[in-house]
Amino acid sequence: MIGFLIALVIGFWLLKVVFKIGFKLLGLIFTVIIGLFLIRIALWVGVAVLAIGGVILFASPFQS
Repeated sequence: MIGFLIALVIGFWLLKVVFKIGFKLLGLIFTVIIGLFLIRIALWVGVAVLAIGGVILFASPFQS
């Protein structure tokens, strides 16, 4: 009975370690995916801002 309890404690500890490592890896993967997605959005917003700025600069009626 004591051996069974010791095995149960070791088993739960190993399960905790495995899940902890697994969740850290999942978190890292999702962080990279979300980061790449946000970088892509930021680049498109930057391109849009440059395009709007160029249009405003070249189409301005106040050019001398």
